Amino acid sequence: MQTVVVPLPFRSPFDWAGLLEFFQPRAVAGVEAVSGGELRRSLRVGQNSGTISLRLQPEGLRVELSIFGAEPFLREAAQIEALARRVLDLDFDSSNAADCFSADPVLGPLIGRWPGIRLPGAWDGFEMGVRAILGQQVSVKAAHTLAGRLVERYGMEHQSPYLDVHKLFPLAATVAKIHLDDLAAVGMTRKRAETLRHFARWWTQDGGDRGGLIDLPGIGPWTDNYIRMRGQSEANAFPAADLGIQKALGIQGLGPVKAARAAAERSLAWSPWRAYAVMLLWRSLSLPREEDK
Repeated sequence: MQTVVVPLPFRSPFDWAGLLEFFQPRAVAGVEAVSGGELRRSLRVGQNSGTISLRLQPEGLRVELSIFGAEPFLREAAQIEALARRVLDLDFDSSNAADCFSADPVLGPLIGRWPGIRLPGAWDGFEMGVRAILGQQVSVKAAHTLAGRLVERYGMEHQSPYLDVHKLFPLAATVAKIHLDDLAAVGMTRKRAETLRHFARWWTQDGGDRGGLIDLPGIGPWTDNYIRMRGQSEANAFPAADLGIQKALGIQGLGPVKAARAAAERSLAWSPWRAYAVMLLWRSLSLPREEDK
């Protein structure tokens, strides 16, 4: 196993701690881990696989990307570097969000508290879609548990420098062939298992023939927007039906349809940076109540 180290400069301010705070509870056991200020995970690039780690350099001016693997994987260093830059949103000028949010009574104090906000991307589009489906109408912890079980049963073994990174996320072709009863046995409803298998089969089809994601059974606006927000790094995506967003905005007691409509209307003032507003609103839920007034 060989190693390539690549420094990744970024636009300041840069909220590295916020990114780790987001990734840590969502880290799928075996595939990725966050500890000691480091993010590490297994990764496929084309037909090759290896391991990467990311850590903020001591001087705080760059993120250090370490790439571990055999020579074919290391030859993908330029593509891995570009992917890491997108996932960590290193090129975002956070003054754009600050200018947009500063006068907002809810977002203004939050962007002042976390001026280097970033939009966490996804390392793999299929993996992101699976995790979004598993996260429908359940907590982050529950979705994390389901993803871990899926990886434990159907993920490939993986060699890496880290004991806590030893699996590759299952391929779409693998998930597409799993019997519905076996998928449901991971801990999801049969309906959710059907959605997951529909998505896996959709993913394996040729892109020009497969139609839109939103047309799949079990894929609604929340899932579609969440995948666009993280899987495609779409800065203006906004999952208005998200209960966490509605709670952060104080939208309660309206019913799901009216609450989603109210959140969507409220979000219009934050275009074209609504996904960054989502990150601030979600993070605000962790604040002590007296600081969140």
